[in-house]
Amino acid sequence: MFRLSRFMEALRDGGPVPVPRKPAGPVVIWNLIRRCNLNCKHCYSTSTDTDFKGELTTSEALDVLAQLKAAHVPALILSGGEPLLRADLYTIASRAREMGFHLSLSSNGTLLHAAHAARLAASGFDYVGVSLDGMQDTHDRFRRSGDAFRRALAGLRAAHRAGLRVGVRMTLTEENAKELPAVVAFAEAEGIDKFYLSHFNYAGRGRSHRSDDARHTATRAALDWLFDHVWERACQARRRLRHWQQRRRRGLSAALDRATPAAPAGRHAPAPRELGR
Repeated sequence: MFRLSRFMEALRDGGPVPVPRKPAGPVVIWNLIRRCNLNCKHCYSTSTDTDFKGELTTSEALDVLAQLKAAHVPALILSGGEPLLRADLYTIASRAREMGFHLSLSSNGTLLHAAHAARLAASGFDYVGVSLDGMQDTHDRFRRSGDAFRRALAGLRAAHRAGLRVGVRMTLTEENAKELPAVVAFAEAEGIDKFYLSHFNYAGRGRSHRSDDARHTATRAALDWLFDHVWERACQARRRLRHWQQRRRRGLSAALDRATPAAPAGRHAPAPRELGR
């Protein structure tokens, strides 16, 4: 994963680019369940709203956790399908936290109501990511649901109110590439912590929609815009910091002026640097 914001901030400050952390082992995305309440046309796991044979039992899932710990895996991203449909999700999550895993959830957001959000926070989830494939019409068309965007937005807001760190993930395609600026602006307006841009996965139902993948021109335009936007944000942040520092200095100077005692006639007031000596 390339952390563009940190890279641009390092360039802005003329300092070294942060060295990527070397985790003790691989970060694992674990598709806990294949079932999903949606039927997205580009789903890489060919999920749909039905039970599938061969899913792990709770006991088997807990045994997998032990195996992952033995393999020095530091972080788990619990995904699916839709992981919130797994009845023992919180049992698995509780054991994962006890074992010291950094824990994230990858969801379509449509089932992420306030009760789930509160329970995710109480269970120690470090991060919740919700997929958005464009603005409302585009997202609903990708997700094959007339209210997927509205419900995903409600889920993001519920997670945010519960104190969870949240992020928006977008899979770039030829159809939605032009909406990248709008989705980023939406995420910023909502106070979302992270934005993650992903490539199209040619697996599952995605195999039947390879022609939907973003072509070179659209991909290059999207990345050029994203780099320019993140650079401008980094520069704006520095300008805001400088403005705050100037206001703070002016405020301190005014406070010192008010604290300086009036000098008797014929005498000079002490310079501010002399106060308190």
